[in-house]
Amino acid sequence: MIVSVFTRRLQKLTTTAALLLLTACQTYTQGSGRTVGEFMDDVGIQAAVKTALMRDKEVNGLAVDVDVNRSVVSLHGRVPSEYVRNKAVKLAREVRGVSRVDDRLTLIDD
Repeated sequence: MIVSVFTRRLQKLTTTAALLLLTACQTYTQGSGRTVGEFMDDVGIQAAVKTALMRDKEVNGLAVDVDVNRSVVSLHGRVPSEYVRNKAVKLAREVRGVSRVDDRLTLIDD
């Protein structure tokens, strides 16, 4: 029992660390109008939103791209239903530091 709890926590920590490293590898564009602090805040928000989407069993976090600029989150990708779309937007809004969510998700036609 203790081993499984430890293993789950280690997996969550590893997943979060990997997402932070991947998002931190984005290039910082000179002249983007963002300070380094704003850029780092955006990277943290992006990692937190992506982690929330990946952890949710109903939202396919791999199918949703997350962009952040000055605390505004943009969600891009294809989702299977309006329910999943609304849930992805809700998860993004619940992340600390998010000022607004732009829903650019499209529904998959059957």
